[in-house]
Amino acid sequence: MRLLLDANLSLALAEPLTAAGYDVAHVVDVGLLRANDEAIFEQAVEEGYVVVIADSDFPMMLAVRETYLGHAVLPGYVVRLSGR
Repeated sequence: MRLLLDANLSLALAEPLTAAGYDVAHVVDVGLLRANDEAIFEQAVEEGYVVVIADSDFPMMLAVRETYLGHAVLPGYVVRLSGR
Protein backbone atom coordinates (compact mmCIF):
# COMPACT_ATOMS: atom_id res chain seq x y z
CA MET A 1 0.00 0.00 0.00
CA ARG A 2 1.23 3.48 -0.86
CA LEU A 3 0.82 6.11 1.85
CA LEU A 4 1.15 9.88 1.46
CA LEU A 5 1.69 11.69 4.76
CA ASP A 6 0.12 15.14 5.02
CA ALA A 7 2.14 18.20 6.09
CA ASN A 8 0.77 18.12 9.63
CA LEU A 9 2.42 14.73 10.23
CA SER A 10 6.07 14.30 11.11
CA LEU A 11 8.54 13.10 8.49
CA ALA A 12 9.75 10.69 11.20
CA LEU A 13 6.50 8.74 10.85
CA ALA A 14 7.68 7.47 7.46
CA GLU A 15 10.45 5.31 8.94
CA PRO A 16 8.34 2.90 11.02
CA LEU A 17 5.70 2.69 8.29
CA THR A 18 8.36 1.87 5.70
CA ALA A 19 9.83 -0.74 8.07
CA ALA A 20 6.35 -2.25 8.31
CA GLY A 21 6.31 -2.70 4.53
CA TYR A 22 4.42 0.37 3.34
CA ASP A 23 5.55 2.54 0.43
CA VAL A 24 5.57 5.92 2.19
CA ALA A 25 6.07 9.47 0.94
CA HIS A 26 5.55 12.77 2.73
CA VAL A 27 4.08 15.81 0.95
CA VAL A 28 7.57 17.32 1.25
CA ASP A 29 8.93 14.43 -0.86
CA VAL A 30 6.48 15.02 -3.72
CA GLY A 31 6.59 18.82 -3.80
CA LEU A 32 3.23 19.41 -2.12
CA LEU A 33 4.28 20.98 1.18
CA ARG A 34 2.41 24.23 0.47
CA ALA A 35 -0.37 22.67 -1.60
CA ASN A 36 -4.01 22.81 -0.58
CA ASP A 37 -5.94 19.66 0.38
CA GLU A 38 -7.54 19.32 -3.06
CA ALA A 39 -4.17 19.36 -4.85
CA ILE A 40 -2.80 16.79 -2.41
CA PHE A 41 -5.82 14.54 -2.89
CA GLU A 42 -5.70 14.84 -6.68
CA GLN A 43 -2.04 13.85 -6.81
CA ALA A 44 -2.66 11.02 -4.36
CA VAL A 45 -5.40 9.60 -6.57
CA GLU A 46 -3.25 9.96 -9.70
CA GLU A 47 -0.30 8.19 -8.07
CA GLY A 48 -2.24 5.55 -6.13
CA TYR A 49 -1.60 6.87 -2.62
CA VAL A 50 -3.76 6.65 0.49
CA VAL A 51 -3.55 10.04 2.20
CA VAL A 52 -2.70 9.95 5.92
CA ILE A 53 -3.86 13.07 7.73
CA ALA A 54 -4.33 14.27 11.31
CA ASP A 55 -7.01 16.92 10.92
CA SER A 56 -10.70 16.90 10.10
CA ASP A 57 -10.58 19.38 7.19
CA PHE A 58 -9.60 16.80 4.59
CA PRO A 59 -12.57 14.42 5.02
CA MET A 60 -14.92 17.40 5.01
CA MET A 61 -13.45 18.53 1.69
CA LEU A 62 -14.01 15.04 0.27
CA ALA A 63 -17.61 14.99 1.50
CA VAL A 64 -18.34 18.40 -0.02
CA ARG A 65 -16.85 17.28 -3.34
CA GLU A 66 -18.93 14.07 -3.15
CA THR A 67 -15.97 12.13 -4.43
CA TYR A 68 -15.75 8.37 -4.31
CA LEU A 69 -12.14 7.97 -5.40
CA GLY A 70 -9.26 7.21 -3.07
CA HIS A 71 -9.00 7.12 0.67
CA ALA A 72 -8.16 9.35 3.57
CA VAL A 73 -6.82 7.86 6.79
CA LEU A 74 -6.86 9.70 10.08
CA PRO A 75 -5.10 8.19 13.07
CA GLY A 76 -7.89 6.61 15.08
CA TYR A 77 -10.36 6.04 12.25
CA VAL A 78 -10.57 5.54 8.50
CA VAL A 79 -12.70 7.32 5.95
CA ARG A 80 -12.94 5.08 2.90
CA LEU A 81 -14.27 6.72 -0.21
CA SER A 82 -13.90 3.99 -2.80
CA GLY A 83 -16.18 1.56 -4.52
CA ARG A 84 -13.26 -0.87 -4.82
